[in-house]
Amino acid sequence: MFTRAFPIPAYLTTPAVGIDVSDLSIKYVLLRHGAQRIELAACGKFDLPLGTVENGEVKDAATLTKIAARVRESVGISFAHLALPEEHAYLFQMEVEEGARSEMVPVIEFHLKENVPVGAEEAAFDYALIGVREGRMIANVSVYPSNILTQYVDTFTAAGFRLLSAEIEGQATARALLDPADTGTTLIVDIGRNQASLSISHAGIVVFTANLETGGDLFTRAIAQGIDVSFQEAERLKREHGFRDTKANSGVYKALVPLVGALRDAIKKHLMYWHMHTSTLGAIQEIARVVLVGGSASTVGIPEYLAAELETPVEKGNVWRNVLLFEECIPGVHAANSIEYATAIGLALRSVLRCR
Repeated sequence: MFTRAFPIPAYLTTPAVGIDVSDLSIKYVLLRHGAQRIELAACGKFDLPLGTVENGEVKDAATLTKIAARVRESVGISFAHLALPEEHAYLFQMEVEEGARSEMVPVIEFHLKENVPVGAEEAAFDYALIGVREGRMIANVSVYPSNILTQYVDTFTAAGFRLLSAEIEGQATARALLDPADTGTTLIVDIGRNQASLSISHAGIVVFTANLETGGDLFTRAIAQGIDVSFQEAERLKREHGFRDTKANSGVYKALVPLVGALRDAIKKHLMYWHMHTSTLGAIQEIARVVLVGGSASTVGIPEYLAAELETPVEKGNVWRNVLLFEECIPGVHAANSIEYATAIGLALRSVLRCR
């Protein structure tokens, strides 16, 4: 968020580790320039004790600092890009007179309280120009509460990191999943362990986010209760059999129907909302596709089911699309696990691609 006011010197842009913090873990990715291509130098995850981070807020800074220091020791790099949990992020669009480019910051500050429940004195914000409507510029504004941002900055600074940037996780995820030349509009659904998030990206810039009341662990618990097995066995069945309506898998399928149906309804609601309001954003198009990412995005059958129900193309995200070609190199992370690292990969790409 601070790179507009304080540009990063080029000598600091490579290499830097991308760090994604959730309520349950810290995921990290380090990318480097190899002889002929970008290479995965390090990748991993540290679980967080329950209560360390809750609903995106740091509750136990000492424990988070200790584990963050282990990340730094593992990668041997102190420069980092950090993702901020989307629970506390706000996005809005506003129109600005064409001649007001030099006064964008005070104009946004003046209009903050009209659009988000955070005043200028309590907020950190950034913006990007995403279009023109009737001669006026359309600015996409990202806002984050300063007190929560400070929690993360202080914690990772205490762990020995020098933070080069902090951005909402949806923006980092979009950077990993989408072609930089893609000017279309894509809906990204990130299905994590205890929650899911939805973001809409236009030309690589996230313009809308929402949290969904679902997650991979809820899927697993539903299976465990539905067919009376342990959580561990339910997780195995979910990964091996997924959401398929077959005789051998009928118990798992029936247990997942209500939750997958609720996920479908939530996505459909946001698709309808977007298509009804897209005209207010000038040239931004209707959503052309849905991309699934996160640990439970690999659940067999869910992409196909959602594509049929939403009547919109649905695909599983390729987190390596902007990093490497599989014809040249195979990353040292299993495909089923790599999809969990989309946000961290997108953050790491900031340095190797030298992008905002």
